[in-house]
Amino acid sequence: MQTGSVPWTKSRAIKLLGLVVVLVVVGLCVAGAYYFWLLMSDRLGTFYNTADLADLDGDGDLDVILHQVREEAEFAAFSATTLWINQGDGQFVAVKHPEWLGAESGLASAAGDMDGDGDIDLVFFTGWSLRFLPNPGEAQGGWSGEFGIVQTVSAPTRDAQYGSILVGDLNDDGRLDSIVAGCCGRLFTVQPHDDSPNYSWVWINQSTSSGRFLSRSSLLPALDGLAMDSAALGDLDGDGDLDLFAAVIAPPEGRNRDPADRVLVNDGSGGFTDPGQRLGDSDSTAVALGDLDGDGDLDALVGTGEGALVWINQGGAQGGRGGTFALSGQKIPGGQTQVVFLSDLDGDGDLDALVAGRQRAAIWWNDGQSAFARSGQRFRYSERHGLAVGDFNGDGQPDIFVAEYARNYRLWLNQGDGTFRRFTPR
Repeated sequence: MQTGSVPWTKSRAIKLLGLVVVLVVVGLCVAGAYYFWLLMSDRLGTFYNTADLADLDGDGDLDVILHQVREEAEFAAFSATTLWINQGDGQFVAVKHPEWLGAESGLASAAGDMDGDGDIDLVFFTGWSLRFLPNPGEAQGGWSGEFGIVQTVSAPTRDAQYGSILVGDLNDDGRLDSIVAGCCGRLFTVQPHDDSPNYSWVWINQSTSSGRFLSRSSLLPALDGLAMDSAALGDLDGDGDLDLFAAVIAPPEGRNRDPADRVLVNDGSGGFTDPGQRLGDSDSTAVALGDLDGDGDLDALVGTGEGALVWINQGGAQGGRGGTFALSGQKIPGGQTQVVFLSDLDGDGDLDALVAGRQRAAIWWNDGQSAFARSGQRFRYSERHGLAVGDFNGDGQPDIFVAEYARNYRLWLNQGDGTFRRFTPR
């Protein structure tokens, strides 16, 4: 009986070569289909990508909470939240859980110590409620990447809609509250011209000693019917509490098409009133607050469909009433703006601007008096990427982070003089 290896024949070699060729072709087809899907997915609907920063795992560096929604004509086709956990040296690891996919992930997310135990929790907006996921770190015995039992607080009305979440202590009791800024109509509709009004609402945190969240939510009548792509909290009038700057868009259909931005004044208890300011007449897509002219009060950088506008708070050096805004006279040119950031990017002590569209962002230098000059630096990404600005490598300089779901991220590290170097992950 003959034993040993099978003889290597020419026909066997040809068959093996053919198999290799087939596997290579199949692999190329699969890879090609995947990248074609990535290319085409940017054209399947509108992407809304937002990011929040917090130290989720208590190790002293900033992690990124990335929330992404793709909207089609009549519904949210895709929604997901990814935690990009900072490893401390520019390396990030994506953490994602099945329950954060689809409807469970909601339409927006934010981070904050909602239960007051010293670690950072997550808040989701589902369209008709807030969902709280307590962090199991610190008092719970250490961060494990898993979040605790979900608690839900209902909106004051059951009409589901799009919106974003703002987190801050609205009534000065030491606990973080929330505002939901309504946007862009109903969450589910089969009506092509649904003109149901948007609504915005406030939730005041009355958590118990056991960490249970109680429902105390109320509508914001001053924003009734208005649609907001963005809003921001800050002490605009200098009285020590958090006011609201609402960046308003004019929807193509709806009962309130007034695109003027609003400033709502907090009465100190979480009640907001409209003093009657109407700022501008262009659809606003984003807003960031900061002291742009160095006079100690908060000004506003507002994104629009054609770049960004600078609104100067008339308190401080202007000698007017705090919380009243006037245009600076400068317009930062550009296309459709998706998000704006204010940060001291060049280390000269004033706030510079990062103005981001769907596929690229640009830096504008502040001269310290709210006049901005183009830097020439550009950062490119896709519509699927969400942006964040923060010190991610612990050197005291703000860096720029973008990520696409849980698949990849890009990081540009600040070199200390406002120039940025692309970081290559290991």
